[in-house]
Amino acid sequence: MNWFYLVLYIIFSVSGSTLLKFGSSESIKSLITLPFINMSISGFTILGFFFYGLSFVFYTILLSKFELSFISPVTVGLVYVLLMITAFVFFKEQITGFKLLGSSLILIGVLLMIVKN
Repeated sequence: MNWFYLVLYIIFSVSGSTLLKFGSSESIKSLITLPFINMSISGFTILGFFFYGLSFVFYTILLSKFELSFISPVTVGLVYVLLMITAFVFFKEQITGFKLLGSSLILIGVLLMIVKN
């Protein structure tokens, strides 16, 4: 069951960040604008905040179930790699050789931590 919380955290964290990025796009109709920071808030932004908030709930659960020295690097690494893929697919961001190398090293590190645990 603990790994289920990890999967939920990753899904909500990646979805939240992606929706926040998508909601900040100029092509998306904003519902309101915060004038002091010139930030447009759309429905996607609100949904992104909600998903990101849920990810914090699941991260708190993960902190109570796993050692901090294990769960923090695993979650950060997996979320980073998935956000890189999401950014490539949805926002047409480039994946460079250095990003691939770094992501590969992150995944190797995550696998070593999981196997060791």
